[in-house]
Amino acid sequence: MYSLSSKKRLWYRISLAVIFVIAAPLLILYASGYRLDDAFKLASTGGIYISAPQSGVEIYVDNELIRKTSAFQKNAFVQNLKPADYEIRVTKEDYQEWSKILSVFPETVTEAHSFLLRKEPVLVEVRSLVSAETDGDRATSTATTSIKQIKNPEYDIAIKLFEPIKTSTLKKATSTDIEKVSRKLSVLRDGDILRVTWLGNMDDIPGYFCRNEICKEEIIINPNSKIKHFDFFPGREDLIIMSLENGIYVSEIDDRSKQNVQKIVEGGGYDFRILEGDQIYIKKARQIFVLNQA
Repeated sequence: MYSLSSKKRLWYRISLAVIFVIAAPLLILYASGYRLDDAFKLASTGGIYISAPQSGVEIYVDNELIRKTSAFQKNAFVQNLKPADYEIRVTKEDYQEWSKILSVFPETVTEAHSFLLRKEPVLVEVRSLVSAETDGDRATSTATTSIKQIKNPEYDIAIKLFEPIKTSTLKKATSTDIEKVSRKLSVLRDGDILRVTWLGNMDDIPGYFCRNEICKEEIIINPNSKIKHFDFFPGREDLIIMSLENGIYVSEIDDRSKQNVQKIVEGGGYDFRILEGDQIYIKKARQIFVLNQA
C-alpha cells in the first residue's frame, strides 16, 4: 500500500487547517443570517414565520405566493430577507382574508399567527323541543310507535349561559365579566376598550408585544363600539371574540400594523357565550345557535 511521505502529510494538515480557519467564520456568519448583497458585501438578513389554521391556505409575501398549506404543512418560513417591512396576506376561498405588515430585523425571525373565519358562518340552531319516538298503546298486544316533542337538554344548558347574574354571586361574576385571564394573558375591559397585558416572565412574552427586542407593557383593542361581552376565542390565546352593538366579531391581539378583525355575524341583537372553553353558542331573542367552526 502506498503511504504518504511525512512532508506531504504535513502539507495536507496545514491545508485542511487553513481551509477550516477560513470556512468556519463563513459558516457561522451564514448560520447567523449574513449573505452577500448585490455589491458583494456581507449584509445581515432575517426571516418571517407565518402559521395558518387550515389546509388549502395561500400565503403571500409582498404579493408573491410562497406556500399553499396542506394537512401536514400549515406554516411558511421565509429566510434570507433583507431588513425591511413586508406585506403578508393569507387567503382561502370562502374565507375572510388576513393581512399584516411585518418588519424583518437582522438575525431575527419575525413570527405571526394568522386566522381565517368563514365569510358566511355556519350556524346550527339548537331547538327548545326535539322529536322523539315513544312506545304507544301498551294495553294492546302490539305496541305502536309515536312521535312526540320533548325538551332539548342542550337548549336548556345553553339558555342558562345567558341568564342575568344573580345577586348572591354578583361580585365574583362581575370580576369575571370584566377581566378574562388565559394562562399568563390578562384582558381587562376598561369602558369600551380592552387592555391586554402579559402576566408572565418577560423571557416568555408573546412576540407581538415586541419590536426588535423592545417590548411594550400593554396592547389596546378598541372596537369603536359598546362591548356587551368578550372572551378568548376557543383554542386561541391571541384572539378575542366580542359581542358588539352591530354583531359578533373576532379581533387579534397583535397590533403590529392594523389589527385584523373578522365578523362571525352582523346585525343587532346578537350575543354569545362559550361553554367549557370550547363551544360557541350564539343567541338572538329566544333562538340559540351553535357556531360550526369546521
